Amino acid sequence: MKKTFKVFALMLLTAFAFSSCVDVPAPFNLPDKSSSTSGDGGSSTNEGTPVTCAQAAELTKALADGATSTETYTITGYITEVIGDVSRNQQTFWMADTKDGGRVFEAYWANLPDGVTAFTAGTKVKITGKLMKYVNANNGNVTPEMKNATVEILADDGSGDTPAPAGTEVTCAKAAELAKALADGATSTETYTITGYITEVVGSVSKNQQTFWMADTKDGGKVFEAYWANLPEGVTAFTVGTKVKITGKLMKYVNATSGQVTPEIKNPTVEILPDDGGNTPAPAGTEITCAKAVELTAALADGATSTETYTVTGYITEVIGNVSRNQQTFWMADTKDGGRVFEAYWANLPEGVTAFTVGAKVKITGQLMKYVNASGQMTPEIKNATVEIVEDGGDDPTPGPQGEVREVPCSEARLITETLNDGATSAETYAVTGYITEVIGNVSRNQQTFWMADTKDGGQVFEAYWANLPTGVSAFVVGMKVKITGQLLKYVNASGQMTPEIKNAEVVILEKGDDGSGDEPTPGTGGDPVTDLVNGDFESWVNDAEATGWKSACSASNAAYSKSEDAHGGTYACQIAAPGAANKRLATQELTLEAGTYTFSFYAKSTTANASQTRPGHVTLKADGSVDTYYYPKNGTESVYFNLKNDEWTLVTYDFELTDRTTLCLIVMNPKNSTYSVSQDILVDDATLTKK
Repeated sequence: MKKTFKVFALMLLTAFAFSSCVDVPAPFNLPDKSSSTSGDGGSSTNEGTPVTCAQAAELTKALADGATSTETYTITGYITEVIGDVSRNQQTFWMADTKDGGRVFEAYWANLPDGVTAFTAGTKVKITGKLMKYVNANNGNVTPEMKNATVEILADDGSGDTPAPAGTEVTCAKAAELAKALADGATSTETYTITGYITEVVGSVSKNQQTFWMADTKDGGKVFEAYWANLPEGVTAFTVGTKVKITGKLMKYVNATSGQVTPEIKNPTVEILPDDGGNTPAPAGTEITCAKAVELTAALADGATSTETYTVTGYITEVIGNVSRNQQTFWMADTKDGGRVFEAYWANLPEGVTAFTVGAKVKITGQLMKYVNASGQMTPEIKNATVEIVEDGGDDPTPGPQGEVREVPCSEARLITETLNDGATSAETYAVTGYITEVIGNVSRNQQTFWMADTKDGGQVFEAYWANLPTGVSAFVVGMKVKITGQLLKYVNASGQMTPEIKNAEVVILEKGDDGSGDEPTPGTGGDPVTDLVNGDFESWVNDAEATGWKSACSASNAAYSKSEDAHGGTYACQIAAPGAANKRLATQELTLEAGTYTFSFYAKSTTANASQTRPGHVTLKADGSVDTYYYPKNGTESVYFNLKNDEWTLVTYDFELTDRTTLCLIVMNPKNSTYSVSQDILVDDATLTKK
């Protein structure tokens, strides 16, 4: 009898140990279940209430945050995306009711059936377990999931190939209007089918999905977003100019940092349509001058767009940033030397034009918009304007008449500039002579920015902003003696800091200098610039919360950031939000670099007087694009952090070596609260990557 009791007790203990493992979120090995293996090789348990993926998602979202259902469910559907590698005979995947249904329900660390080495997208499966509503503590995103589910592989009956039912047919403009009318973060109950043209493709393909913007015409700009849209069979990537039909439910996405609204469909099905010539230009608008455009824009409500279309004629006075996806930003005025009057924000380059040029006479068409930033500064603009070149500005980017040129040293040029009104340009032309003391950022379209002084070690006295490189000179070098010519400008940023400068100056090299050896304060170690680093100067922005080139497809990017006008060089810097209790990373888009030694450098500054730090680094990526290993600078075994100040910029440099061709992301870390650092926003600007 005692022996029987001990056996019974042992059985109870074993059963308890098994049941206590069910909710462990990390991978683990389940006890041998070969005795319950079904005839088709899958592991079976007691069947739960049968539901579809869509029903499971709805039931889960109705639970309290973090809660698990008391009832067991069995969900049948198709694997649409496999996440990460197999670990301890488990793997995570997303599933849906159709093969192209996108991310509907997640099987988190599901158990592989006997004989199956990995899950595969497109497989029809049946998973059994309890539903759980997982809520991300950082962003509040909800994931409907089942943890450690048992999985049965089913025969494919072809039902999963049925496309989603066609929705109500609408244009891109109408879809955007309907989406914006929803509550923040809400999804429409009705399904819609939107027809239009792809105007911009965002990022790379990941797990057979890719994001793009679309509009009712080929040059219509960013009207409606297809977020992680499913690639049709046989299509390897989406292409700008393609006519498409997308189907799904509308969603109003609101950026938590900037409040910017994006009208979108997530994971839509996509049909490629024949091109019927959707490159019809936008209708001509009411003809007005730049000054009149500013007056009309100023009368709008903050953030509002005019209902009427306008055509604004004037001269390009300043080009901002590089060309990105056949668009570029510029300022214009009614005269060549009129300064910043009206902005063409991400204007479309006409066919055959590779970049906009200062001095060109242009005609831009679109709706006026009154953009107001966080500090209350107003920018009158047209977004994604169509552009007609009326007169070619030639190669001379220097605005205004030259007349008699007055020669002055850097110190005198600074004093004269300080007497100007904020934002004003001198009527007289000056030739400023001195030594280059610091080079800012990389060369872009044969221009580069630098600081100069009357002596080699004189520091930041006068700035040559996007100065033109002389013929035969590939880059400016610290120590060069130069003469720059142009009109003085008193630039004042939002924080009241004044920069005396000449924009787009003509430069004569008087002495070649020492090639930067010795006391070179420029980022990097004098190596060759790596052009794979996109937008290191943070002058190009997709929107106020996304800088071009600074968003990884992998999980390396976990920081919230925004555009700042407190810049080290140029107009903008990147402000990384306070991390709180967890380190946050600003990461570049994925780069593939050859073997060699590299230097990643940037300037950083804190936003308060409290103790603040940053840490540079990089992360290597696996073949599937997921994160592999993070690397940061160390002094022996001790981690290296860079202390920051709020009244001056600190140069941060990080050397690393690659022994093989490697795909990676560069990282700027904003550290969490600690005994040596206070969680706060930090500023980053003028990043460079050089190879020795």
